[in-house]
Formats: sequence, C-alpha cells, structure tokens
Amino acid sequence: MQLSNITSRTNFTIAFISIFFTFIISLYFQFENFKEESNLIQKDYINIKKREVKTEVNKVYNQIEQKEKEINNHIKELLEKRVHLAHTIATSIYNDNVNIKTDKEIKYLIVTALKNISFSSKRAYFFINRNDGKAILFNTKSKLNENTNIWNLKDKAGKLFIQEQSNIALKKDEGFLKTHFVKPDLKDGVQYPKLTYVKMFKPFNWHIGTGEYIDDMTKEIQETILKDIASIRYGLHGYIFVNRVDRKALVFNGEKLKKPKEYKNIDLFNLQMEKIRNGGDFFTYNFKKLNTSEEFEKISYVKSYDKWGWIIGSGLYTDEVKKHIEIRKKELQNNITNQSISLVLVFMFLSLLVYLISKQMSLKLENNISNLVNSFRKASRKNQKINTELLTYDEFEDLANSLNKTLKSRNKAIIKQQDYLEIINTHVITSSTDIEGDITNVSDAFCEISGYTREELIGKSHNIVRHPSVSKEFYENMWKDLKAGEIWRGEILNLRKNGEEYWVDTIIQAIYKKDKIEGYTAIRHDITDKKKVEYLSITDELTKLKNRRFFNKIIEKEFLRAKRNNSLINFMMIDIDYFKKYNDRYGHQSGDEALKEVANALKNATKRAGDYTFRLGGEEFGVLFISKTSKQAKEFSKNILKIIEDLKIKHEDSQTSKYITVSIGLVSKQSNKLKDENELYKLADESLYEAKEKGRNQVVVKE
Repeated sequence: MQLSNITSRTNFTIAFISIFFTFIISLYFQFENFKEESNLIQKDYINIKKREVKTEVNKVYNQIEQKEKEINNHIKELLEKRVHLAHTIATSIYNDNVNIKTDKEIKYLIVTALKNISFSSKRAYFFINRNDGKAILFNTKSKLNENTNIWNLKDKAGKLFIQEQSNIALKKDEGFLKTHFVKPDLKDGVQYPKLTYVKMFKPFNWHIGTGEYIDDMTKEIQETILKDIASIRYGLHGYIFVNRVDRKALVFNGEKLKKPKEYKNIDLFNLQMEKIRNGGDFFTYNFKKLNTSEEFEKISYVKSYDKWGWIIGSGLYTDEVKKHIEIRKKELQNNITNQSISLVLVFMFLSLLVYLISKQMSLKLENNISNLVNSFRKASRKNQKINTELLTYDEFEDLANSLNKTLKSRNKAIIKQQDYLEIINTHVITSSTDIEGDITNVSDAFCEISGYTREELIGKSHNIVRHPSVSKEFYENMWKDLKAGEIWRGEILNLRKNGEEYWVDTIIQAIYKKDKIEGYTAIRHDITDKKKVEYLSITDELTKLKNRRFFNKIIEKEFLRAKRNNSLINFMMIDIDYFKKYNDRYGHQSGDEALKEVANALKNATKRAGDYTFRLGGEEFGVLFISKTSKQAKEFSKNILKIIEDLKIKHEDSQTSKYITVSIGLVSKQSNKLKDENELYKLADESLYEAKEKGRNQVVVKE
C-alpha cells in the first residue's frame, strides 16, 4: 500500500475519531446543561410563584391598614358632622326664640329636639352638659329639672371625662376624646371604650356631644374588610384566608363565614402560629382546592395583623407548579433532541468531507478539533462564550453557537445578579457578623461612612465604631432582643476612624441555618444630618443647654409619667440675681460669658439619668430632676445655690454678695396633688418670685 494511502487513511481515521469524540463531548455537555437547566427552571419558577403569593398577602395586609384608616377617618368625620348638626339645631332654636321665650323654655325645646335623635341601632345619641358639671341631657334622659352634678364622674379607667369634655369645649371650642361608658341598649352595667366628639354651645355655657363605641366601630370595619378579602381571586385557585389567633376561622376556603368558626385542624393552625411568630414565613401542607374535596400539596405564606389578632395567608398548589415545570422540561428536552439530531447530521457531513480531503486537511482538521475541545472545556468550567473566530469550518461554528445559546441566558442572570450586588455594596451600609458579633463582611458603603478599610473591620466587633457616650445597657438590651430571634430597630450614634460622630438608623436581623442562628446582618441608613437638625431645634445656641421648646415637651411627658407612677416630681426655676445690673456694669459680652459659666455648672450638677436642665429665657433656667424625698430635693437646691456662688464670678453691683448668686423657686410635690404641668410651672414661678421678695440668694419651696 502506498505511503500516501496509508497517510490518507491514517489521517482520516484520526480525524474521524477526533470528530466522534467531539460529538460525544458535545452531547455530554448538552446533557449536563439539560440537568442543570431543569433544576434551575424548577427552583426559579417555585420562587417566582412564592413571591407572587407573598406579594398578594402583603397587598391585603397593606389594604387592611389603609381601609382601617379610611373607615376610622370616615367615622370621625361622621361624629363631627353629627355634633355640628346638633349644634346647628340648638343654635337655630335659640336664635328663633331668644326674644320671645325664657331661657328655661328655650333649653326645654333644645333638649326635646335632641334627646330622641339616635344612630347606630340607638347606641349613639346626643348628650348635653353644662361646663361646670351639671347634666342637661344624660344617657338619653333630660336632666333640666334635676340638679344632677356629674363633674367628678369617672369612667372605669379613672378618667374624669366630664371635666375633660368641658376643658375641650372651653379651650378649643370642639374636639375628640376617648373614654368608657355604658351602652344604653344593654343593661349589663359594663363600660365600653368610646370615641366622643364635643362642641361648645356658648349661649348657655353648654357642651354638646355624641360618640361611637369603639368595639362597634372596629367590628364594622372588620366586617367590611373581611367581605373585600373574601372576594379576592388570582390565578386558577388563588384566594386569601384569614384566621384569628384564638383559633377561629374568619375567611375559609375563599368565603367569609357568617360567624367565626372553630379551626378544626389544630396541627395546621399551630404551624401557622409558629410562622407568624417569626414575622411571617412559608410552610407546606395538604389542602383541598376550591370547589373540590380532593386534597393537594400546598405551599402557603402567612403574616399576622397584630392589632386585631388576625392571621392573613394565601398559597399555591404544587401540582400546578409541577405541570408547568414538566412542560418547560419537555420543551428543553425537545431542544436538546433537536440539537443532538443537528449534531448527528453535522457529524455525518463532516465525516464525508474529511474522507474526501483528509490528505490535504488532516492537520488543519486536527487543529480545529483541538480548538473546539478546548473551547468546550472553558465554556463548561467558566461559562465563557466560545470564540468562533478560532474555528475554520461552519459546522464547528454551528456546534459552538448551540452551546453559546445555552450559556447566554445563564450569563445574563449572573451579570444581573452581580450588578445588583454591586449596587448594594456601593450604596447600602451593610455588615454581617458571626454569632459572637465578630464582623465577617461589610459593604463599601460601610467602609466609606466609618473611615475604616475592609481589612481593618473583618474579624473585629462593632465596638470599633462604638461611641463612648452610648451606654452599656443600650447594647445589652439590643443583644437580648437579637439572641431571642427578634428583629432589632433603632438609631445608633457611632464614631468614625477620624473621631467624627455619625448617626445611623439601623435594622438588625438574625441569619438562620437549619432553624439555628449562625450570625446577624445589619442594614443602616445615614441620618446624621437629621440628628444635627433635631439637636439644633432643641438646643439653646448660647449655653448649649436644652431650650424652651424642648422644655415644653419634656415637662408634659415627665408629668404624665409621674402621674402614672404616682411619684414625686421636682422642678426648680432659677434666676440670676441682679443680672441687668451685671450687664450694665460689665457689658453684654461679659453677661453672655457669665450665662455660659452658670449653664455649665448646672449641667455638671445634673448628670443623673432623669435630670434635665434648660435655659428658659434670658437669665432664667429650669431644672427638672428626680429624688426620693422632698428633703433630698431641698438639699439639692441649696447645693445649686452654693455651686453658683462658688464660681466666684465678680458682681460688684449685687446687693446679696460680691459674686453672682441665684434665686430658686422649688416645687417638690406628689404628682397626684397637681392638676397638670402648667400648675407645676406656675407654683415654681410663684416660689421664685417669693425668693426674690425675701432678699434673693435663697431657695423657696412649695411642697
């Protein structure tokens, strides 16, 4: 046999074997891609459907909140309109008869006109009281001819609601209040929560009002919302269900029940309760479809509406998901089969072509095969597109394009995910820690705001940015919540690497693995500018003490807290003695410096939690502080006198000392002996005035 024939046959055999193995490799990669794509289709489709279900539940949750607000606002508007109507009726009767009838006769006409008007199945009615506490129209009965004084009438919460109604009428002319009162159509003597609206009727110093019982309002709201929920449908079998946390079904199997029904499947109900404790989650169980009795596997998502004790949920049936997935898999399988047939045809064509030109193209063919195999390997390992420019023959280029098509969709998803992660990394202040609190990962945004590099942060705790002014108890309480699996939200003051302060609004959530906490992830929002604005709005520019605006908020808050606890409340009003003379002699600039020194001394003397120091205006300061007894409060006030004089700020025009001194009016009383914070302020002002009258540089106390 000639050498050329042997060479030709050898080249052909080698080329044939190379093409054959290329064909096998291609089929192998196609098969592997098919398996991976099948798994991805199933996972992605289920996740899409779960997101749809979760979106529907959250949509209903948001609709409940919005609907409740709308109905509440409507009821408030209705109460206001009813009272305005009654006021108009009373005003009209008064104006029509003021010159022709006596006051007694006019009052009788007004009461008679209003007492028989009722709403809401006769549970809502008009009432009239005189602003000194005398009942006029009380519980649908006229009291004109009776001397019934209800000024000190309390509801079951201890609220003096007649006094509060009068206070609203006299000070505001009209307004809302919440109280408790019996229902006239029930004889059970029970007081129910009630929303009331009152308006001043000036001709007789009356206030006219009406109200709605809050439980009736809530029931009406819930009934309306449940009807709306029961009508929701999406997809073939998609609907919303609602249960109560006391194991009562409200919307079941797509229908609103006429009466709440006991939820029979205890295990399924307990599973729902378990999921809402974690803020809402998915779970799997078997349940029948609408209008069928056969049960199917179902994945549902539940979330609690805590205000009403509702469990809101919806789900998807996995058999429908599986049908869709099977269709998609079949399409993918047909694609693979068609591509394989194409490869077989290409293989046969190439074999014939190689046989005809093997002698001339054997080397070139081997190079092409080698390039093709290498490209397949790179594509399988790195999802890298095959470079068709390295291939000479169209047939091999077709093979490469087939694989490139399968890679294209995958690469798009990967790029999209990478872009999304890059946006988060650049713009969202995030960090993750292990269960011990050591940082395992941070975003670029975290590095930028803290001033530390990623290398400086990884492996450290968040103490690296902790501000020294934040108490140890603050972080102990945070960790207590986190270790209990709760989501922690709050504002934190931190410290940059360069020593600058910054504030972040923070959400921290546990990371679970097999129902066990393995770490924590935090997302933050920079609120430094907001906190600076807040600080400036409540701070006196000269002394850096809290200003009058902050004082007005805190004194009301602290007074109410003391009222609730029935505890002692202490308030000092402090005035610098002969400060006008000081300014006249030493100048206003020196006067400002003196104010700063006095403010600083007061600040240093009131560092305990619960102590507040304010500049009320000019040379007047206020101190709201805590003590166990009035005796301790007096001693503290006298100590303030000494601290100010010990500053030894020279004041030659003072008539009490050669140094700056202060006069102090102190109120130290049990909160239940005071009407409100205005009385507290008034008593302190009177005490300060008395201290000045008695010669200044002293404390006058009201106990």
